[in-house]
Amino acid sequence: MASIIEGYTYDIFISYRQKDNKYDGWVTEFVDHLKRELEATFKEEVSVYFDINPHDGLLETHDVNASLKEKLKCLVFIPIISRTYCDSKSFAWEHEFKAFVDQASHDQFGLRVTLSNGNVANRLLPVRIHDLDIADTKLCELVIGGVLRGVDFIYKSAGVNRPLRSVEDNPHENLNHTFYRDQINKVALAIKDIIEGMEGSAAYDHLKDKIILSEKQREKRKFFLDKADREELSKSKKKKMADESRSHITKRLLFLKKSSLISIPLLFILIAILVIFSSGTTLPFSKRDWIVITDFENQTGNPVFDKSLYTAFTLATNQSSYINVLSRSRMLESLTRMQVKDRSSIDDKKGKEIAIREGINIYVVPGISQVGNRYVITTKIIEAKTENLLRSEILYAEKQDDILTKLDQLSRKLRRDLGESRYKIATQDKPLSKVTTSSLEALKQYSLGIEHNYLLDFAGAKNYYENALHIDTGFTAAKASLGNLLFEKFDTTEGRKLLCQAVRSIDNLTDKEKYGILSFYEVDVNHDLNKGIENTKILTAKYPDDPAYRNNLGWYYQKADRLEEALDQYKTAVRINPTQALTYSGIPWIYLDKLGKADSGLIWSQKMISDNPQNAWGYFYCGSAYVCLGSLDKALTSFQQARVINPSFTMNSYRLAHTYLLLGEYKEAILILEKILEIDKNDIAVYYDIGVNYQAMGNLEEAHKYYKLFEQAASGKWLKEDPDLAETYITLGVVSARLNDMVSSEKMLRKALSIDSTVYDRYAEIFCQQGKIPEALDQVEKALKKGYRDLFWLKADPDLKPLQNEPRFRELINEFFK
Repeated sequence: MASIIEGYTYDIFISYRQKDNKYDGWVTEFVDHLKRELEATFKEEVSVYFDINPHDGLLETHDVNASLKEKLKCLVFIPIISRTYCDSKSFAWEHEFKAFVDQASHDQFGLRVTLSNGNVANRLLPVRIHDLDIADTKLCELVIGGVLRGVDFIYKSAGVNRPLRSVEDNPHENLNHTFYRDQINKVALAIKDIIEGMEGSAAYDHLKDKIILSEKQREKRKFFLDKADREELSKSKKKKMADESRSHITKRLLFLKKSSLISIPLLFILIAILVIFSSGTTLPFSKRDWIVITDFENQTGNPVFDKSLYTAFTLATNQSSYINVLSRSRMLESLTRMQVKDRSSIDDKKGKEIAIREGINIYVVPGISQVGNRYVITTKIIEAKTENLLRSEILYAEKQDDILTKLDQLSRKLRRDLGESRYKIATQDKPLSKVTTSSLEALKQYSLGIEHNYLLDFAGAKNYYENALHIDTGFTAAKASLGNLLFEKFDTTEGRKLLCQAVRSIDNLTDKEKYGILSFYEVDVNHDLNKGIENTKILTAKYPDDPAYRNNLGWYYQKADRLEEALDQYKTAVRINPTQALTYSGIPWIYLDKLGKADSGLIWSQKMISDNPQNAWGYFYCGSAYVCLGSLDKALTSFQQARVINPSFTMNSYRLAHTYLLLGEYKEAILILEKILEIDKNDIAVYYDIGVNYQAMGNLEEAHKYYKLFEQAASGKWLKEDPDLAETYITLGVVSARLNDMVSSEKMLRKALSIDSTVYDRYAEIFCQQGKIPEALDQVEKALKKGYRDLFWLKADPDLKPLQNEPRFRELINEFFK
């Protein structure tokens, strides 16, 4: 049965290792289920190639069947990715997986397809049945030319890593929480999206061919262009086709003589269209692959070129949605993980090491030198693994003022070398003199500001941004960066003023800068989350592989309480950049604090630890999840590990102390809390928690001493700083109850209720300490119905301890945390 799209042999090709089918016929069963799902998904019949021949492996005596090339002419290629599949010696890997990537990359659609919703998908759709080693993952991604994405059929539990079965004995023990039937459906829907995207593209191509070329002309065009196939023809066929070619050219010349002159300009128009819209490259680079750009090799001795030219060149290149440039911040993170001490510059050697570490094929080394009065500006495109020079470009600037213009040209040449079409470059290219500044000195100061911002030296960044604006008062990007920094760190009023000025000149900037600034401006200055989300969605649509934009969009969704959408963006961001720990933290945070899904919180905190083993937040969330799940010993271990990594992480120290309290190890809890005071003597909440532990030990004298310290400090500090917050009075009411001063406690309660009666979780605390258990339970129920899902605090809050053995409390927990 032929493919849905003319010219293809099959719709779907299933590639696998026989080793993965021998034990229980997993692959055969998968294909059977998939075919039935496809029947319910597609109106048309979908053809699937699945070879059940037990032959596997490739020996020296084997001859690859030439018909395999035709069978690989498919719309969607599904490799069953396993521990055994990732083997460069196997038949499936070499002659199916790699062959399809090469073949599809050069057919009319390309390896990546634009879907009807504007997203881009790979025609290679992996079905993963094992968690892979890092080496195997990198091997796959090297062939694909990007991140390994697909649909997982993995059953994971303690000591288990195997394919997910259609019928599981203990499905609840699967840490991935995936269901076979759902995953089959995801595969079918993904196939449908890809094929519909191809059909839309095929219809467009067919329409163009119908207008421009006849069937006979298409055949002739194919003859002239398909050099590889022509070389495979026999000598006799070559001679015959060459004769036909000469005859065709002769007839064409006679035709042109006889025809109207209007055909000549039409021919030129057609040629121009092909030149403008054509894309592709012979370099190891595909659309949306990543590159590393190093600092400029400055051989002029002029320090004004340090940093400034790198900023300008990457700014120009970053306008492309065809190329992904690894950001400066990610390069600095990579150097940190490599334990490189000197991160002030990134030279050829460091660029190569970063590219290899990040799985990037190509790095670019730009340079500037001076010959006489002329400047020589160059780029070298180098293959990371071999250090082979793949391509180089050279331009000359007669004077310093011409350098930015030449950098524009050099950026366009780089983009063309990597395969971007002239049309795309023309529509995504603003001149550097417009989007930055004509002053290289101002640009250098701005570049140093960016660098210091990345290094968290905000005072230094502020000074450099100010220097840039003193040199060029109309430097919009510097104005926006300084405004942003002032608004967040120094002076909100002055920051708002500068941001407003920058927004008025926003069209001078690149799309990346423009929509990034607009997003921040709308959310933080205008407090319009919806507009901020819309601007950030424009960025993620234009630059779908930039994890920073995904993180920002996730954060805005989270602020808007659109939690599932936030999770989607966060997960996409960490798939692109697993070392983006800030984003990673958002996932278990939402699962644990906002959704009350402790099992998902545990899985994602463990993933975070795996990808970021030296980041304390992963262990912090892992410990929090274990408390929610009732595994206090594991929670203790996780919090202790976080404390080893970052002893100053006081939030973790508090949770470690709470866990000791739950385990009845009060002295250990007090020791941890006293350490917090050594780090921050102004953290007055420590006094209250120390008092709680002494009270739990039965030492009421010491408990009351610390409660009094807390009450005195809180009355002075919080009543002065937050007199309009209900939580201020609730907290004072709780400690008054702990001190048996019920009159003051009741007074504080009434004051809090007059300000805000909806802080139900906090009112439960004060009612508990006043001994009003039914009222406390009412408040817990109201909080849960309102959406409160912080299961850790419901279990660990010492002020809610009187509720822990109440049947109604346990029923509420079971009802809302299924």
